[in-house]
Amino acid sequence: MTLKRRTLAAGLTAGLAMASLPIGAWAQAYPSRTIKLIAGFAAGGPADGIARSIAKALEDELKQPVVVENKAGAAGVIGLDALTNSPPDGYTIGLLANTTTNALHFQGKTLDADARFTPVGKFVSTRIVLVVNPDLVPAKTLPEFIDFLRRNPETTLTSAGHGGLGHLGLELFAQDQKLKIVHVAYRGSAPAMQDVVAGQVAGMVVDASSAMSNIQAGRLRVLATVSSMRTPSLPDVPTALELGIKSLQIDSSMGIVLPPKTPKPIVDRMRAALKAAVNSPFYTDVANKAGNAHFFDDADKFKAWLQEDFDRSGKIIRTANIKPQ
Repeated sequence: MTLKRRTLAAGLTAGLAMASLPIGAWAQAYPSRTIKLIAGFAAGGPADGIARSIAKALEDELKQPVVVENKAGAAGVIGLDALTNSPPDGYTIGLLANTTTNALHFQGKTLDADARFTPVGKFVSTRIVLVVNPDLVPAKTLPEFIDFLRRNPETTLTSAGHGGLGHLGLELFAQDQKLKIVHVAYRGSAPAMQDVVAGQVAGMVVDASSAMSNIQAGRLRVLATVSSMRTPSLPDVPTALELGIKSLQIDSSMGIVLPPKTPKPIVDRMRAALKAAVNSPFYTDVANKAGNAHFFDDADKFKAWLQEDFDRSGKIIRTANIKPQ
């Protein structure tokens, strides 16, 4: 028998032996090889940074390599579809954001969580801020900006993309305040912010970490944090909620999921690893430097939040009659 055949035979024998074990015994041996983390976003962006930092923290806990695979497109739905169709053996996991689940609306699909993924836990929220070009917008506070928009209904605003959380948040804000806004769609926050800085667009909603250098340089003025809590790196900037504007609340959060029908012992092992990873000194330091909130919400809470956010976004989309591009 050749070396190649002997190696193949040994692998098949080991695989059959593992398959013959009860699930509990198999789970005790998990993980025994490299784990793939699917991130449905382009490399180099804020979401990719979160994926790579949590992968490193999970690797430390699981004592096996965790490799990020970027499958960008359709606001993360391509990555979610890849996760859904992966074997439920614990060796493929996914980073899932509510940006992705909300994008299902534009494909005419329901969330159908049980058929798409097995939740592990939610662990991070990025802080979102409303910024304007100070040369185009004299307003220095959110109430002043609302008055400015009433007087200047042609004002252009943007976000990370058409139909994304930022776009939906601006539409709900406009509905609630009875404002007319013009949303300019971009493919990603980087080109959108570039045009706000250049004065092509008056303002945008964007994650605080991406905008920080332009805020500090005075190229952008931050009017409010539009997430539910203040931004650690901008502690003096109030939230829209604190200012009485309940409609302008954009929470972009992410969690870890496994393929549907993953055995419970595997899910439990990954959940314990995620909880420990999120609280590790390494991940805590990374999250704090990025200005992100890090925590651990268990699977049931994560799943319920995704459904609630999906339903809320669907209502905004229907009311504003936002069509897919």
